[in-house]
Amino acid sequence: MPTQSNPHKKGLIIGLIAGMGGGLVSLGGGTLVIPMLMGWLGLNPLAARGTALTVSLFTASIAGLVYAYHGMLDLKVVLWVALPALLITPLAAAWSEHWPAARLRAGFGVVVMLGGLMVIFRDLITASALAPEDLQVPYLLAIGVTEGLVAGIIGISGGPILAPLFVLGLGMPQQLAQGCSLLARLPAVLTGSWENWRLGNVHLSLLPSLAMGALIGAVLGSKIALLLPEQGLRITFGLLLILLGLHYLHGSRRTPTSLPDNERKP
Repeated sequence: MPTQSNPHKKGLIIGLIAGMGGGLVSLGGGTLVIPMLMGWLGLNPLAARGTALTVSLFTASIAGLVYAYHGMLDLKVVLWVALPALLITPLAAAWSEHWPAARLRAGFGVVVMLGGLMVIFRDLITASALAPEDLQVPYLLAIGVTEGLVAGIIGISGGPILAPLFVLGLGMPQQLAQGCSLLARLPAVLTGSWENWRLGNVHLSLLPSLAMGALIGAVLGSKIALLLPEQGLRITFGLLLILLGLHYLHGSRRTPTSLPDNERKP
């Protein structure tokens, strides 16, 4: 039996934090949920990955719709990124099933920290970093492949990767980058969630409370983000990426104790 007195109440709080992070700075899903599921609810890394990725379906869809309603969406960008991610994510999830979790976290931490620094100093490097117009489609396809690998292997839905690449490569303002990031990740999140469920890495009993919190938080976070100045939001996003990268580099020394296996799949 789980040692937590009320895992569903904790799930609601975790979902709310994830939704706020997803809506406000495009960091929700796995980025915030995986550490909390492991440290607060005691899930093992694979179960935390699969459950967090599934929660991202709720965070990304609702927050993305709020951004789209306010005109912060480029459908062409979303489609070119989503197509390769849709195919790559389940393959990457199955491929990485037995990879060392510590090595994955360390590599992801380095990448995220570099992304945070580049977002903060975008104005100094934009001129040389923008993808030429005739190469934007290959650039977006490459982003989609990267998104699929990250979603499948790490369980992060894409915010730490997609938004910085949209800002740096396409010169997008932060709000537009976040709106595209949220909706572009949906196909990868959907196929990745299915693959993790098939592998037994999703705790279905926690999903109702996680999803309810995520839906509420996503709406609130998105509305706040759309009211903030672009530069302030971008710098905040970059700083959060750096902190996130440091967290992943440091790693967790705790040994998680997972919830009962019979709560994973029906």
